[in-house]
Amino acid sequence: MFLNEVQKKWEQGLAEIYDQREVKNIFSLVLEDMLAISKSEFLLNNRALFPNELTCLDEVFLRLSHGEPVQQIIGFTYFDDLKISVSKDVLIPRPETEELIAWICEHEIPDSPQIIDLCTGSGCIALALKKRIQTASVSGIDVSESALTVATKNAQSLRLKVDFHKHDVLGKDEFLNQYDIMVSNPPYIPENEQRLIAKNVLMFEPSIALFVSSADPLLFYRRIAELAQESLKSSGFLFFEVHELFAIHVKEMLQNMGFVDVEIKKDLQEKDRMIKARKGE
Repeated sequence: MFLNEVQKKWEQGLAEIYDQREVKNIFSLVLEDMLAISKSEFLLNNRALFPNELTCLDEVFLRLSHGEPVQQIIGFTYFDDLKISVSKDVLIPRPETEELIAWICEHEIPDSPQIIDLCTGSGCIALALKKRIQTASVSGIDVSESALTVATKNAQSLRLKVDFHKHDVLGKDEFLNQYDIMVSNPPYIPENEQRLIAKNVLMFEPSIALFVSSADPLLFYRRIAELAQESLKSSGFLFFEVHELFAIHVKEMLQNMGFVDVEIKKDLQEKDRMIKARKGE
């Protein structure tokens, strides 16, 4: 079979899971990572596949057809121009989180800021901020030791100095440090919305990083805001990624807790997905 024939087979066979554009992107990514065939090479040379190459692609196709994310199959994804390793123990970084990174960096930041990423997962937020703000001291915390193993591996492979350690933000322990920026993409999907979530996400990404009790969907935001009241420097910033349906509720909660300049920002899909707040002086 030729390359374009296999791509057409993928487009047809995966149509119920991905749209055509996504399948083309996935196919290109697999070719480059597993067969060392770049996108430009494929476009210029629609060659026949060797038997071992066809076997490799058939195996990947089968896993994709069962809903397994391509990022977990190849073991990584790209996030803010960083190659981030992922596994079943961490969420796959999403494009809207890249928008959060860009928004943070639009603000006036001290020369050597102290930054902490809460519920860090793969460490993508902390690592992207460290790369963009090289003078920053950056740390990340998570309750999952498996996630911290992935985050530490990413820091090492990217040669970015970010300290990752275990901490339960819902626990009673406070932070000793004072931070210029606190940021979090915490669990924010109410458990009663599980039926609305794509099957491949439910099957292959950690529920602990996705879901929060339906009885208290602002649980993580409230607790992190409480930590920020104690550990954020005067005029320091708190940034969240949020559930679009709860953005206004998070904003009102932060205002009631005494934060100022609270702002909701839409993502490129015009959804209310980010919030910024500043600690008063």
